[in-house]
Amino acid sequence: MIFSKWLSAFFVIFYAVLVWAVFSMHNMLAMQMMAIGMFAEALLSFFKPNKK
Repeated sequence: MIFSKWLSAFFVIFYAVLVWAVFSMHNMLAMQMMAIGMFAEALLSFFKPNKK
């Protein structure tokens, strides 16, 4: 439970920096961060055990 809160906080900060990069016209940085963020979320959902 604590891990998911820290992970959620990390992604909020990560995507806040991504929004800053988009609006300040750092397009390459924004694309790289978007790719890293999407890949990290895909990995987390792949390895996260499914609960029913």
